[in-house]
Amino acid sequence: MEKHADEHNPTHSHHHDSHSHSHPHPHPHSRNHVDPEVNTSRRDFLRVLMGGALAGASVLELAYHRAAWARAAAPATEGNLFDLQKVADGVYFAHAHPQAMVNCNAAIFVRSKDAVVVDAHSKPSAAASLIAQIKREVTAKPVRYVINTHFHWDHTQGNHAYRQANEKVDYIATATTKQLMQDQSLARLKSSLDDEVPKQIDALQARAAHSTSAAEKAFCAEQVRQMQAYQAELKDYTLELPTITFDKTYLLQDPAFDLHLEFHGRAHTAGDLFVLCPQQRALATGDAVHGWLPNLTDGFPRLWPGTIDDVARADFKYTLGGHGPLQADRTVMMNQRNYIEELTEKVEAGKKAGLTLAELQQRLTVASLKSMQSNGYETFLTRTLAASNPHFGPMPPLQHDVNDNIRDVYTNLDRA
Repeated sequence: MEKHADEHNPTHSHHHDSHSHSHPHPHPHSRNHVDPEVNTSRRDFLRVLMGGALAGASVLELAYHRAAWARAAAPATEGNLFDLQKVADGVYFAHAHPQAMVNCNAAIFVRSKDAVVVDAHSKPSAAASLIAQIKREVTAKPVRYVINTHFHWDHTQGNHAYRQANEKVDYIATATTKQLMQDQSLARLKSSLDDEVPKQIDALQARAAHSTSAAEKAFCAEQVRQMQAYQAELKDYTLELPTITFDKTYLLQDPAFDLHLEFHGRAHTAGDLFVLCPQQRALATGDAVHGWLPNLTDGFPRLWPGTIDDVARADFKYTLGGHGPLQADRTVMMNQRNYIEELTEKVEAGKKAGLTLAELQQRLTVASLKSMQSNGYETFLTRTLAASNPHFGPMPPLQHDVNDNIRDVYTNLDRA
Protein backbone atom coordinates (compact mmCIF):
# COMPACT_ATOMS: atom_id res chain seq x y z
CA MET A 1 0.00 0.00 0.00
CA GLU A 2 1.32 3.40 -0.97
CA LYS A 3 1.50 6.20 1.55
CA HIS A 4 2.19 9.69 0.28
CA ALA A 5 3.25 12.43 2.68
CA ASP A 6 3.68 16.06 1.71
CA GLU A 7 4.24 19.18 3.78
CA HIS A 8 2.08 21.05 1.27
CA ASN A 9 -0.72 20.24 -1.12
CA PRO A 10 1.12 18.22 -3.79
CA THR A 11 -0.73 19.84 -6.68
CA HIS A 12 -0.33 23.52 -5.72
CA SER A 13 2.27 26.14 -4.88
CA HIS A 14 4.51 26.10 -7.95
CA HIS A 15 7.61 27.99 -6.84
CA HIS A 16 9.82 28.50 -9.87
CA ASP A 17 11.99 30.86 -11.83
CA SER A 18 11.30 31.24 -15.52
CA HIS A 19 14.88 31.79 -16.60
CA SER A 20 15.90 31.46 -20.21
CA HIS A 21 18.67 29.25 -21.44
CA SER A 22 20.92 31.71 -23.22
CA HIS A 23 23.27 29.11 -24.68
CA PRO A 24 21.43 25.83 -25.17
CA HIS A 25 23.60 22.77 -25.62
CA PRO A 26 22.28 19.51 -27.01
CA HIS A 27 25.08 17.94 -25.01
CA PRO A 28 25.44 20.22 -21.98
CA HIS A 29 27.81 18.18 -19.86
CA SER A 30 30.22 16.90 -22.45
CA ARG A 31 31.55 17.82 -25.83
CA ASN A 32 32.30 16.14 -29.11
CA HIS A 33 35.85 17.24 -29.63
CA VAL A 34 36.20 18.40 -33.20
CA ASP A 35 39.74 19.71 -33.47
CA PRO A 36 40.80 18.66 -37.00
CA GLU A 37 44.46 18.66 -35.92
CA VAL A 38 43.90 15.79 -33.47
CA ASN A 39 45.03 12.58 -35.09
CA THR A 40 45.93 10.35 -32.15
CA SER A 41 44.64 6.82 -32.48
CA ARG A 42 42.24 5.40 -29.93
CA ARG A 43 44.73 2.66 -29.16
CA ASP A 44 47.43 5.24 -28.37
CA PHE A 45 45.02 7.18 -26.22
CA LEU A 46 44.03 4.12 -24.23
CA ARG A 47 47.66 3.13 -23.73
CA VAL A 48 48.50 6.61 -22.40
CA LEU A 49 45.54 6.63 -20.03
CA MET A 50 46.09 3.13 -18.72
CA GLY A 51 49.70 3.94 -17.99
CA GLY A 52 49.18 5.72 -14.70
CA ALA A 53 45.92 7.64 -14.91
CA LEU A 54 44.34 5.37 -12.35
CA ALA A 55 46.83 6.04 -9.59
CA GLY A 56 44.91 6.41 -6.37
CA ALA A 57 41.62 5.18 -7.80
CA SER A 58 39.36 3.07 -5.62
CA VAL A 59 38.45 -0.52 -6.53
CA LEU A 60 35.01 0.74 -7.55
CA GLU A 61 36.53 3.37 -9.83
CA LEU A 62 39.02 0.92 -11.32
CA ALA A 63 36.23 -1.40 -12.40
CA TYR A 64 34.26 1.52 -13.82
CA HIS A 65 37.12 2.99 -15.84
CA ARG A 66 38.38 -0.34 -17.18
CA ALA A 67 34.88 -1.16 -18.39
CA ALA A 68 34.56 2.28 -19.98
CA TRP A 69 37.87 1.99 -21.78
CA ALA A 70 37.02 -1.51 -22.97
CA ARG A 71 33.85 -0.09 -24.51
CA ALA A 72 35.84 2.73 -26.09
CA ALA A 73 37.93 0.17 -27.96
CA ALA A 74 34.94 -1.99 -28.95
CA PRO A 75 32.72 -1.62 -32.05
CA ALA A 76 29.87 0.84 -31.66
CA THR A 77 27.19 -1.77 -32.33
CA GLU A 78 26.99 -3.08 -28.75
CA GLY A 79 23.47 -3.68 -27.51
CA ASN A 80 23.26 -2.37 -23.95
CA LEU A 81 23.46 1.36 -23.32
CA PHE A 82 24.06 0.92 -19.58
CA ASP A 83 26.13 -1.07 -17.12
CA LEU A 84 23.92 -2.35 -14.32
CA GLN A 85 25.60 -2.51 -10.92
CA LYS A 86 23.98 -3.95 -7.81
CA VAL A 87 24.36 -1.45 -4.97
CA ALA A 88 22.38 -3.23 -2.23
CA ASP A 89 19.41 -5.60 -2.04
CA GLY A 90 16.83 -4.19 -4.43
CA VAL A 91 18.98 -1.20 -5.42
CA TYR A 92 20.77 -0.94 -8.77
CA PHE A 93 22.80 1.73 -10.55
CA ALA A 94 22.48 1.99 -14.33
CA HIS A 95 25.64 3.69 -15.51
CA ALA A 96 25.24 5.21 -18.97
CA HIS A 97 27.70 4.38 -21.73
CA PRO A 98 29.22 7.32 -23.63
CA GLN A 99 26.93 8.48 -26.44
CA ALA A 100 26.96 11.37 -28.90
CA MET A 101 23.75 12.60 -27.25
CA VAL A 102 24.41 12.06 -23.57
CA ASN A 103 22.21 9.81 -21.45
CA CYS A 104 21.99 10.27 -17.71
CA ASN A 105 22.49 7.42 -15.31
CA ALA A 106 19.47 5.87 -13.60
CA ALA A 107 18.81 4.49 -10.14
CA ILE A 108 16.56 1.43 -9.95
CA PHE A 109 14.69 0.40 -6.81
CA VAL A 110 13.02 -3.03 -6.94
CA ARG A 111 10.17 -3.21 -4.46
CA SER A 112 7.79 -6.00 -3.40
CA LYS A 113 5.56 -5.85 -6.49
CA ASP A 114 7.09 -3.28 -8.81
CA ALA A 115 10.09 -1.09 -9.56
CA VAL A 116 10.87 2.61 -9.31
CA VAL A 117 13.32 4.23 -11.75
CA VAL A 118 15.01 7.58 -11.18
CA ASP A 119 15.54 9.61 -14.40
CA ALA A 120 14.78 8.76 -18.00
CA HIS A 121 17.62 9.75 -20.37
CA SER A 122 17.77 11.77 -23.57
CA LYS A 123 15.33 9.85 -25.76
CA PRO A 124 12.61 7.17 -25.54
CA SER A 125 14.74 4.55 -27.30
CA ALA A 126 17.40 4.84 -24.57
CA ALA A 127 14.76 4.41 -21.87
CA ALA A 128 13.30 1.45 -23.79
CA SER A 129 16.77 -0.07 -23.92
CA LEU A 130 17.08 0.21 -20.14
CA ILE A 131 13.58 -1.21 -19.61
CA ALA A 132 14.58 -4.28 -21.64
CA GLN A 133 17.88 -4.57 -19.80
CA ILE A 134 16.14 -4.38 -16.42
CA LYS A 135 13.86 -7.24 -17.47
CA ARG A 136 16.83 -9.33 -18.63
CA GLU A 137 19.20 -8.64 -15.77
CA VAL A 138 17.24 -7.44 -12.73
CA THR A 139 13.50 -8.12 -12.48
CA ALA A 140 10.35 -8.85 -14.47
CA LYS A 141 8.34 -6.55 -12.18
CA PRO A 142 6.83 -3.55 -13.97
CA VAL A 143 8.14 -0.03 -13.51
CA ARG A 144 5.37 1.70 -11.57
CA TYR A 145 7.01 5.08 -10.93
CA VAL A 146 9.51 7.17 -12.86
CA ILE A 147 11.07 9.98 -10.86
CA ASN A 148 12.47 13.01 -12.70
CA THR A 149 15.12 14.66 -10.50
CA HIS A 150 14.99 17.85 -12.60
CA PHE A 151 13.75 19.15 -15.93
CA HIS A 152 16.78 18.79 -18.19
CA TRP A 153 16.41 16.97 -21.49
CA ASP A 154 18.87 14.16 -20.77
CA HIS A 155 16.82 13.18 -17.68
CA THR A 156 13.26 13.53 -19.01
CA GLN A 157 13.00 12.99 -22.77
CA GLY A 158 12.82 9.21 -22.33
CA ASN A 159 9.72 9.40 -20.10
CA HIS A 160 7.29 8.30 -22.81
CA ALA A 161 8.92 4.87 -23.18
CA TYR A 162 7.71 3.96 -19.69
CA ARG A 163 4.14 4.92 -20.64
CA GLN A 164 4.39 2.64 -23.66
CA ALA A 165 5.69 -0.20 -21.49
CA ASN A 166 3.11 0.20 -18.70
CA GLU A 167 -0.01 2.34 -18.84
CA LYS A 168 -0.13 2.42 -15.02
CA VAL A 169 3.13 4.33 -14.70
CA ASP A 170 3.22 7.64 -12.81
CA TYR A 171 5.88 10.32 -13.15
CA ILE A 172 6.97 12.12 -9.98
CA ALA A 173 8.79 15.45 -9.71
CA THR A 174 8.73 18.65 -7.74
CA ALA A 175 6.04 21.11 -8.76
CA THR A 176 8.82 23.45 -9.88
CA THR A 177 10.28 20.83 -12.20
CA LYS A 178 6.87 20.23 -13.78
CA GLN A 179 6.49 23.96 -14.37
CA LEU A 180 9.96 24.20 -15.91
CA MET A 181 9.18 21.26 -18.20
CA GLN A 182 5.96 22.95 -19.31
CA ASP A 183 7.70 26.27 -19.86
CA GLN A 184 10.97 25.23 -21.47
CA SER A 185 11.29 21.60 -22.59
CA LEU A 186 9.75 21.87 -26.06
CA ALA A 187 11.45 25.18 -26.90
CA ARG A 188 14.85 23.83 -25.86
CA LEU A 189 14.32 20.65 -27.85
CA LYS A 190 13.43 22.69 -30.95
CA SER A 191 16.57 24.78 -30.53
CA SER A 192 18.63 21.62 -30.20
CA LEU A 193 17.14 19.95 -33.30
CA ASP A 194 17.15 23.10 -35.46
CA ASP A 195 20.46 24.64 -34.45
CA GLU A 196 22.83 22.95 -32.03
CA VAL A 197 22.82 19.37 -33.33
CA PRO A 198 23.17 20.42 -36.99
CA LYS A 199 26.19 22.55 -36.03
CA GLN A 200 27.80 19.59 -34.29
CA ILE A 201 27.13 17.36 -37.28
CA ASP A 202 28.66 19.92 -39.65
CA ALA A 203 31.75 20.20 -37.42
CA LEU A 204 32.20 16.42 -37.27
CA GLN A 205 31.82 16.08 -41.04
CA ALA A 206 34.37 18.86 -41.59
CA ARG A 207 36.73 17.15 -39.18
CA ALA A 208 36.39 13.84 -41.03
CA ALA A 209 37.01 15.57 -44.35
CA HIS A 210 40.29 17.03 -43.07
CA SER A 211 41.49 13.84 -41.39
CA THR A 212 43.87 11.30 -42.93
CA SER A 213 43.07 8.74 -40.22
CA ALA A 214 40.61 5.98 -41.10
CA ALA A 215 39.92 5.46 -37.41
CA GLU A 216 39.16 9.14 -36.88
CA LYS A 217 36.88 9.20 -39.92
CA ALA A 218 35.05 6.17 -38.51
CA PHE A 219 34.69 7.86 -35.13
CA CYS A 220 33.20 10.97 -36.73
CA ALA A 221 30.84 8.89 -38.87
CA GLU A 222 29.55 7.02 -35.80
CA GLN A 223 28.97 10.25 -33.88
CA VAL A 224 27.10 11.71 -36.86
CA ARG A 225 25.02 8.52 -37.15
CA GLN A 226 23.98 8.77 -33.49
CA MET A 227 23.09 12.46 -33.80
CA GLN A 228 21.04 11.91 -36.95
CA ALA A 229 19.20 9.04 -35.26
CA TYR A 230 18.46 11.40 -32.36
CA GLN A 231 17.12 14.04 -34.76
CA ALA A 232 14.87 11.51 -36.48
CA GLU A 233 13.52 10.06 -33.24
CA LEU A 234 12.87 13.36 -31.49
CA LYS A 235 10.96 14.92 -34.41
CA ASP A 236 7.88 13.10 -33.09
CA TYR A 237 8.61 13.70 -29.42
CA THR A 238 5.84 13.29 -26.82
CA LEU A 239 6.32 15.37 -23.68
CA GLU A 240 5.29 13.32 -20.64
CA LEU A 241 4.76 15.69 -17.74
CA PRO A 242 4.87 14.63 -14.08
CA THR A 243 1.55 13.20 -12.91
CA ILE A 244 2.43 13.53 -9.21
CA THR A 245 4.11 16.67 -7.87
CA PHE A 246 5.14 17.94 -4.47
CA ASP A 247 6.92 20.90 -2.90
CA LYS A 248 9.06 19.58 -0.05
CA THR A 249 8.65 15.87 0.67
CA TYR A 250 6.92 12.83 -0.76
CA LEU A 251 6.98 9.26 0.54
CA LEU A 252 6.76 6.00 -1.39
CA GLN A 253 6.21 3.31 1.21
CA ASP A 254 6.55 -0.40 0.54
CA PRO A 255 7.24 -3.58 2.57
CA ALA A 256 10.62 -3.84 0.81
CA PHE A 257 11.85 -0.36 1.80
CA ASP A 258 10.80 3.27 1.80
CA LEU A 259 11.77 5.94 -0.70
CA HIS A 260 11.85 9.50 0.60
CA LEU A 261 11.67 12.11 -2.18
CA GLU A 262 12.96 15.42 -0.86
CA PHE A 263 13.58 18.96 -2.04
CA HIS A 264 16.50 20.44 -0.11
CA GLY A 265 16.83 23.76 -1.90
CA ARG A 266 17.88 25.12 -5.25
CA ALA A 267 21.08 23.74 -6.72
CA HIS A 268 21.63 22.50 -10.29
CA THR A 269 18.13 23.81 -11.10
CA ALA A 270 15.29 25.42 -9.17
CA GLY A 271 13.56 22.08 -8.60
CA ASP A 272 16.13 19.35 -7.89
CA LEU A 273 14.90 16.43 -5.83
CA PHE A 274 16.84 13.70 -4.01
CA VAL A 275 15.67 10.12 -3.46
CA LEU A 276 16.75 8.56 -0.17
CA CYS A 277 16.33 4.86 0.62
CA PRO A 278 17.15 4.83 4.35
CA GLN A 279 17.01 1.06 4.80
CA GLN A 280 19.65 0.49 2.09
CA ARG A 281 21.52 3.75 2.79
CA ALA A 282 21.34 4.78 -0.86
CA LEU A 283 20.83 8.30 -2.21
CA ALA A 284 19.95 9.15 -5.83
CA THR A 285 20.97 12.72 -6.55
CA GLY A 286 20.40 13.53 -10.23
CA ASP A 287 22.83 16.25 -11.30
CA ALA A 288 22.83 18.09 -7.97
CA VAL A 289 25.66 15.72 -7.01
CA HIS A 290 27.53 13.63 -9.56
CA GLY A 291 30.94 12.60 -10.85
CA TRP A 292 31.38 15.29 -13.50
CA LEU A 293 32.02 18.98 -13.11
CA PRO A 294 28.79 20.68 -12.07
CA ASN A 295 26.68 22.28 -14.79
CA LEU A 296 25.75 25.77 -13.58
CA THR A 297 23.86 26.98 -16.65
CA ASP A 298 20.52 26.81 -14.82
CA GLY A 299 22.17 26.71 -11.41
CA PHE A 300 22.17 28.72 -8.21
CA PRO A 301 25.84 29.12 -7.27
CA ARG A 302 25.27 30.83 -3.93
CA LEU A 303 22.63 28.34 -2.78
CA TRP A 304 23.96 25.06 -4.16
CA PRO A 305 26.60 24.35 -1.45
CA GLY A 306 24.00 24.82 1.28
CA THR A 307 21.64 22.43 -0.49
CA ILE A 308 24.37 19.78 -0.49
CA ASP A 309 25.04 20.47 3.19
CA ASP A 310 21.37 19.93 3.95
CA VAL A 311 21.08 16.60 2.14
CA ALA A 312 24.42 15.43 3.56
CA ARG A 313 22.87 15.33 7.04
CA ALA A 314 20.99 12.17 6.04
CA ASP A 315 22.33 8.70 6.83
CA PHE A 316 23.50 7.16 3.55
CA LYS A 317 26.55 5.44 2.16
CA TYR A 318 26.04 5.16 -1.61
CA THR A 319 25.57 8.17 -3.89
CA LEU A 320 23.92 7.35 -7.23
CA GLY A 321 24.62 10.45 -9.30
CA GLY A 322 23.16 11.51 -12.62
CA HIS A 323 26.52 11.22 -14.41
CA GLY A 324 29.84 9.57 -13.68
CA PRO A 325 30.51 6.49 -11.53
CA LEU A 326 28.72 5.22 -8.45
CA GLN A 327 30.20 6.70 -5.27
CA ALA A 328 30.63 4.58 -2.13
CA ASP A 329 31.49 7.52 0.14
CA ARG A 330 31.00 11.30 0.30
CA THR A 331 34.39 12.40 -1.03
CA VAL A 332 33.19 13.49 -4.46
CA MET A 333 30.02 15.04 -3.03
CA MET A 334 32.00 17.29 -0.70
CA ASN A 335 34.65 18.01 -3.34
CA GLN A 336 31.90 19.27 -5.64
CA ARG A 337 30.32 21.31 -2.84
CA ASN A 338 33.62 22.97 -1.96
CA TYR A 339 34.48 23.65 -5.61
CA ILE A 340 31.18 25.46 -6.22
CA GLU A 341 31.61 27.49 -3.03
CA GLU A 342 35.21 28.46 -3.78
CA LEU A 343 34.52 29.35 -7.39
CA THR A 344 31.50 31.44 -6.41
CA GLU A 345 33.46 33.34 -3.75
CA LYS A 346 36.33 34.07 -6.15
CA VAL A 347 34.08 35.12 -9.03
CA GLU A 348 32.14 37.39 -6.67
CA ALA A 349 35.33 39.00 -5.36
CA GLY A 350 36.67 39.48 -8.88
CA LYS A 351 33.44 40.96 -10.10
CA LYS A 352 33.39 43.44 -7.20
CA ALA A 353 36.98 44.38 -8.07
CA GLY A 354 35.88 45.19 -11.61
CA LEU A 355 37.42 42.21 -13.40
CA THR A 356 35.86 41.15 -16.67
CA LEU A 357 34.73 37.59 -17.33
CA ALA A 358 37.74 37.01 -19.60
CA GLU A 359 40.10 38.22 -16.88
CA LEU A 360 38.50 35.93 -14.33
CA GLN A 361 38.79 32.97 -16.68
CA GLN A 362 42.47 33.73 -17.07
CA ARG A 363 43.10 34.10 -13.34
CA LEU A 364 40.99 31.28 -11.92
CA THR A 365 42.99 28.31 -13.14
CA VAL A 366 42.53 24.69 -12.10
CA ALA A 367 45.91 24.88 -10.34
CA SER A 368 44.84 27.97 -8.36
CA LEU A 369 41.69 26.39 -6.92
CA LYS A 370 42.27 24.70 -3.57
CA SER A 371 39.12 22.61 -3.99
CA MET A 372 40.54 21.08 -7.18
CA GLN A 373 43.68 19.95 -5.37
CA SER A 374 41.81 18.57 -2.35
CA ASN A 375 41.29 14.78 -2.15
CA GLY A 376 42.43 14.31 -5.75
CA TYR A 377 39.38 16.06 -7.23
CA GLU A 378 41.20 17.30 -10.34
CA THR A 379 42.60 13.84 -11.08
CA PHE A 380 39.22 12.21 -10.47
CA LEU A 381 37.44 14.61 -12.83
CA THR A 382 40.06 14.28 -15.54
CA ARG A 383 39.83 10.50 -15.72
CA THR A 384 36.06 10.38 -15.23
CA LEU A 385 35.37 12.87 -18.01
CA ALA A 386 37.72 10.98 -20.31
CA ALA A 387 35.95 7.69 -19.62
CA SER A 388 32.45 9.20 -19.89
CA ASN A 389 32.64 11.20 -23.11
CA PRO A 390 32.91 10.10 -26.73
CA HIS A 391 36.13 11.52 -28.10
CA PHE A 392 39.01 10.70 -30.39
CA GLY A 393 42.45 11.70 -29.25
CA PRO A 394 43.18 13.58 -26.04
CA MET A 395 40.49 15.44 -24.16
CA PRO A 396 40.67 19.23 -23.91
CA PRO A 397 42.15 20.42 -20.62
CA LEU A 398 39.87 20.55 -17.60
CA GLN A 399 40.25 24.34 -17.68
CA HIS A 400 37.89 24.37 -20.68
CA ASP A 401 35.00 23.20 -18.49
CA VAL A 402 36.09 25.32 -15.52
CA ASN A 403 35.88 28.37 -17.79
CA ASP A 404 32.29 27.41 -18.62
CA ASN A 405 31.57 27.21 -14.89
CA ILE A 406 33.17 30.63 -14.35
CA ARG A 407 30.96 32.10 -17.07
CA ASP A 408 27.81 30.60 -15.55
CA VAL A 409 28.69 31.70 -12.00
CA TYR A 410 29.43 35.19 -13.34
CA THR A 411 26.01 35.26 -15.04
CA ASN A 412 24.00 33.61 -12.25
CA LEU A 413 25.77 35.07 -9.21
CA ASP A 414 22.75 36.94 -7.92
CA ARG A 415 20.17 34.29 -8.77
CA ALA A 416 18.23 33.36 -5.63
